[in-house]
Amino acid sequence: MATHFTHSAHIDARLETVFTSYGDEAFWRDRLAAIGSPRDTLDDFATTGDSTTVTITQHIPDEDIPDVARKVLPGQLVIVRTTTFADFDGERFSSSARAEAAGGLGVIKGGSEAVSEGGVVVESATGQVKVSVPLLGGKLEKLVVTHLTRFFDAETRHLNRWTATR
Repeated sequence: MATHFTHSAHIDARLETVFTSYGDEAFWRDRLAAIGSPRDTLDDFATTGDSTTVTITQHIPDEDIPDVARKVLPGQLVIVRTTTFADFDGERFSSSARAEAAGGLGVIKGGSEAVSEGGVVVESATGQVKVSVPLLGGKLEKLVVTHLTRFFDAETRHLNRWTATR
């Protein structure tokens, strides 16, 4: 059984600025430099029509991994994350995302919708985490959700800094 999560972020920018930022390769390179591990990489960036797909590989530092999780990891925790941003219509846009831990240990699936509300962008994400470890899966899923919340908050802070200069 998977563990579900929700997250809401407020970005102090116009909706078009946020969508354009997600469609800017320089934004992703800057974000990787600002958040996460120095080993993180931008593996693929493609903009087609009104959609942008980004694939990044994230290396989770050992100190961010609880002891219970380290016991079942086959080595360093490496996450490959692909997100597609699309459907911008001037009022909203959406995204879909999938992240997978190397070795098939776990999968995160989700999506978001961003809308303009009272001069800020509200981006609401939902998804689920599935960790395929007998007896520990549910506990590890909760740890992943906690980590995701911290990571989403860091991503929002970075997006706010980025859009403030646009």
